[in-house]
Amino acid sequence: MSDYAQPGPFADAKAFADVGPSGNYLLYRPGASLGRDGFKHPIATWGNGIATTPDQYQQLLTYVASHGFVVIACKDTQAERACLSAGLDWLVQQNTAQGELAGKLDVQHEVAIGYSWGGGAAIDTSDRPNIKATISLHGMPPRGANAFESMHSPLLLFTSTGDSFVTASGYVTPNYNKSKVQTFYATLNDSTAGHLYVVDTDAVSCVASAALGTCHGAEAERAPVVAWLRYWVCGDKAAEPFFFGEDCTLCKSPWTMPQRKLWP
Repeated sequence: MSDYAQPGPFADAKAFADVGPSGNYLLYRPGASLGRDGFKHPIATWGNGIATTPDQYQQLLTYVASHGFVVIACKDTQAERACLSAGLDWLVQQNTAQGELAGKLDVQHEVAIGYSWGGGAAIDTSDRPNIKATISLHGMPPRGANAFESMHSPLLLFTSTGDSFVTASGYVTPNYNKSKVQTFYATLNDSTAGHLYVVDTDAVSCVASAALGTCHGAEAERAPVVAWLRYWVCGDKAAEPFFFGEDCTLCKSPWTMPQRKLWP
């Protein structure tokens, strides 16, 4: 893929309900194209924003799955590391069990993604040895006292100039300052992009307000999310221009100049 703003080659990706431990997960994965031509799908875990469920992020998570990732999403409305990590454990087990996923997963390449409260949980989950990349969208701090000391994967942080709820100064910048791994901090320069920017446009939790803004399904953030995953997990050099160099994709409008830590 060279255009990460478009859906990926697994265009039949969709959600599968009530899977995983206690049926407490939603699974986003390719359908009939799963494992096509012997492809092994990296596995991802997702943490929701507080008081929401993963069915409210279908625009983002189906898009990620269309690019070859199998995403297991905890249905807890206050997602924590235990639930995110258990979802990955379940996928690892399915790769060697009987069923549609058997032998089709790359369980040595895991990623953790989360939004708001779940963004902190994603950082907490990044102490797992096979995590290769972490993404926190408009994310809260992790809850683990040693989370930043324990994580080892490159971290992508998102905020926007319109997010007045989980503010950059109050939450995302402190996460950047505490990070001890290679980190890219991207800011969407859009005063209309509030905290609900990541949530599906038709989600039940969408409420237009000065504090939260309106829902956009992470429209501008989807392409760099996939580029980050493909670069660090798949070794996709075509994704490099998103993040490297002074003229990088996330260095130009509609993005403000990023902050980079431990960057080559």
